[in-house]
Amino acid sequence: MAKIFMQHPVADYGKWRPVFDEDAPRREAAGLAGVRVLRDADDPQLVWLVADGDRAKVEAMLQDPELGKAMQEAGVTGPPQLFAAT
Repeated sequence: MAKIFMQHPVADYGKWRPVFDEDAPRREAAGLAGVRVLRDADDPQLVWLVADGDRAKVEAMLQDPELGKAMQEAGVTGPPQLFAAT
C-alpha cells in the first residue's frame, strides 16, 4: 500500500466539498483509506487529497466517466495530478 497524494483546482471549495463527500463510496470501492482533504496554503482553491491505497486502483478510478461527471458538477477546473510514495 502506498501513500496517495492527489491535487486539483476547484472553482469554489464550498460547492466542491459536498459533492466530494457524497462520492465516498467510489473512493472506498477503489480501496482508498484514511482520506484527508487539505487546501493549499498559498491557493485555497487548490485541493489536496492524501490517503492510503493502491496507485493502479486509483488511476482506474480516475478513468471512470461517472467520476468525471461528478468532478465537473463539483466545479473541478483542471485534471487531477496523482502522486504516490511508499
